[in-house]
Amino acid sequence: MNTILELSGVRHLYRNSRATKAAARARSLTPPRRGLIEADLRLEKGKILGLVGPNGAGKSTLMCVLAGILSPQKGTILLDGRPIEEDASQLIHRKRVGFMPERVGWSGPGTPKEVLQRLCVVRGLNRNIAMDLLETVGLRSRTNDLLSSLSQGMRQRLSLAVALMGDPEILLLDEPMNGLDPVAQGAFRDMIQQKANQGATVVISSHRLNELERIVDRVAIMNQGKIVTRGSFSSVEHDLGVGHRLLISGLGESPRDRIVNNTFIEIEEIDGEPDWNMRLTRHDQSWSADLRAELVELIGKEGSRLTLMEIVPPNLEEILATATGLGRNLALQGESE
Repeated sequence: MNTILELSGVRHLYRNSRATKAAARARSLTPPRRGLIEADLRLEKGKILGLVGPNGAGKSTLMCVLAGILSPQKGTILLDGRPIEEDASQLIHRKRVGFMPERVGWSGPGTPKEVLQRLCVVRGLNRNIAMDLLETVGLRSRTNDLLSSLSQGMRQRLSLAVALMGDPEILLLDEPMNGLDPVAQGAFRDMIQQKANQGATVVISSHRLNELERIVDRVAIMNQGKIVTRGSFSSVEHDLGVGHRLLISGLGESPRDRIVNNTFIEIEEIDGEPDWNMRLTRHDQSWSADLRAELVELIGKEGSRLTLMEIVPPNLEEILATATGLGRNLALQGESE
């Protein structure tokens, strides 16, 4: 069985303050529901899941539920096919999870080495593994630096080291690439892929969509406390009806008028060489080999010659915007919940 953790109809809502309730009543509105309204999700061993959504979608709440920090108010969580209900099973759940929150202050006295050694003792681990963890996250040269001297990127590395303690089977990372330089981001991707290859289950919540789509196997998109779609990129694209684009260029007379008669194709003309360039989008189906062959024949009817044909799949930003109904800029700005 490849499924390690499964959520079914899970809910965890936060109480609204009196001020929020009063403001809603004054406007004859229903007070907003904050948190996780309903979630169905399956985590598979050795897979990397990307969790994305606009601010306030419930991503951080879901991560805390997956980590065992928050208990569901409704619904069930299965660990290896067995429900997590009693204190003993909850403890087993937490021991198998490594969690990296979005923000950890790391203030006060101490050094990265001392912090990790103390946490090793608390968790019943050999304190000598602290140096191995610092080596893994690239903090070996900062072992004895004061916590107050660490940059944001170094604090992120320290949080990642804590999440890796005990070699967890499930690794939950909330905005792990914040503050990391491009070289560190590449090293992070390599390390996460290695963990997945070793059988670990990884969930990454991030607003850095360009980086995220380079590493994840599957994606879950959240909006307003619900998971609106999940699966592989191709299945999510199909479910949402996100169009695939075809970039074409050629010589001779522009075939635009011939193509425009096909009502399923959106045409965007692009300036540049050679004689004409277009970006074609279909929303009814993907650009199959047969459809591309028909297009080549159509273009050549009036003597035009095709010099370039390239499929351009939608990126994660476009998928997110379609799934949530929000503009791309709005969905990606600001701090996460």
